[in-house]
Amino acid sequence: MSYDDVETVAETAWIRQDSGLWEKTGNPWSTCNVGGGTVFFGGAAFRYRPVDFDAESRLGRSDLPLRWPWTVDEIDPYYEFVELALGISGGGHDPSLPSNPSYPMRPVETTAEGAAIQAAARSLGLNPFPTPLAIATESYHGRLACAGERPCISNRCERGAKGDALTVFLDPARKAGLRLFAGLKAVRLLRRDATSVDGVECVRVDNGNRHVLRARHVVVAGNAVQSAALLLRSTDEVSPQGLGNEHDMVGRGLCFKMSGYVLGYRRTDSPVTPGGGRVAGPGPFSTAAITDYYTADDAPGGLGGVIFESRPEEALQLRPDEQIIRLECIVPDQPRAENRVTLGRGVDQFGLPDVVMDYSPHPRDRARLEYLQQRAEGILRAAGCELTWRESSYFWMGSTHLHGTCRSGTDPRTSVTDPDGRVHGLTNLMVVDGGVMPYPGGVNPTLTIQALALRMACQLLRREFGIDPDFSL
Repeated sequence: MSYDDVETVAETAWIRQDSGLWEKTGNPWSTCNVGGGTVFFGGAAFRYRPVDFDAESRLGRSDLPLRWPWTVDEIDPYYEFVELALGISGGGHDPSLPSNPSYPMRPVETTAEGAAIQAAARSLGLNPFPTPLAIATESYHGRLACAGERPCISNRCERGAKGDALTVFLDPARKAGLRLFAGLKAVRLLRRDATSVDGVECVRVDNGNRHVLRARHVVVAGNAVQSAALLLRSTDEVSPQGLGNEHDMVGRGLCFKMSGYVLGYRRTDSPVTPGGGRVAGPGPFSTAAITDYYTADDAPGGLGGVIFESRPEEALQLRPDEQIIRLECIVPDQPRAENRVTLGRGVDQFGLPDVVMDYSPHPRDRARLEYLQQRAEGILRAAGCELTWRESSYFWMGSTHLHGTCRSGTDPRTSVTDPDGRVHGLTNLMVVDGGVMPYPGGVNPTLTIQALALRMACQLLRREFGIDPDFSL
């Protein structure tokens, strides 16, 4: 199973093109499958940086609060547990972190392209380091080590070397008794009384039959787009605009995280791989990262982002003395109240309103991405690339990095959930996905989403059941 297989059957959303026209071609999913986007991601497992928890220290106040209701110190223990559970491979010195994590496994073997990136970056006075990856470099908790047989990105790892949520969390939970209902779509949440809910109405996607699942506690983790859409569909007499939407905040602050690729071509004096042609692409998708521009006084707003090796998803047949080096640049997009998820007037085959993703990046964010891509081009030139070019990630169509529509905070007028993920005004409804992030951060969000979800789950166990979770593996 590949990402393309899943994408062909996933629903689409309405998006606004640069021309101002609307098209139903947006991606309201990271991926629509059991295990989510982690099944097909490349494994990048960066922690968020201190500035990500308080971007107002650089950008100042905005129409939406940018400061998180959690500190780095509060999240660190949960980062550590998730890193151990996933089996992160990494090492080296990341200059944008106050201290470097102690990962359970050594870094993946550096690719020839990664080595060229690291050498070029050092020649420019930068501090490259191995990309932290949820990829096993040795046998780990019953998972086999990576064999580098195919591109990680957009493919499920049949060996279990990639620490995806299905392999690490869901499969063990099912063996322990978890009941998983695949093939159901949540239609609406059902209110029990003025301050609580008691179930979820669902539809079977294969036959359209409706079912109601009752629960003492309901935890929503659909992703930033789908969770917001579910709350908006959950209208009743008490909440005619949707659950948690008394202040018209559900869906607002939608962030996709801006990104783009820069590629370089070079010929080498000696063969990159002796003995004939080679195929570029298979194996871990990234082995070199650069965060020296994460905060930079000459960057727009004083913030840049991360640059890291991003190997092609398609295998490329090259001559022995040829290299194509591909870098990805990621910058955070500033949350804006006007960027939001709403419901459209059309309906799908189940009679549910279309999802609308109304998004346009802030001009300063566009300038920030341009700033970072120019630095990436400089690295490629320092690596000896005689030709460079750019590829779009089409992030504005709905990226795999979805944030901000159910923002967490202490003020119900500017947030949807409290710092523990509970929807304001409801005692037993939680949101625990990337939607709770008040600011999207400048690196891949998977590790942070999982750390936040773990923290909120632990708070729920302590608060409602008097259970203090054991973090031992």
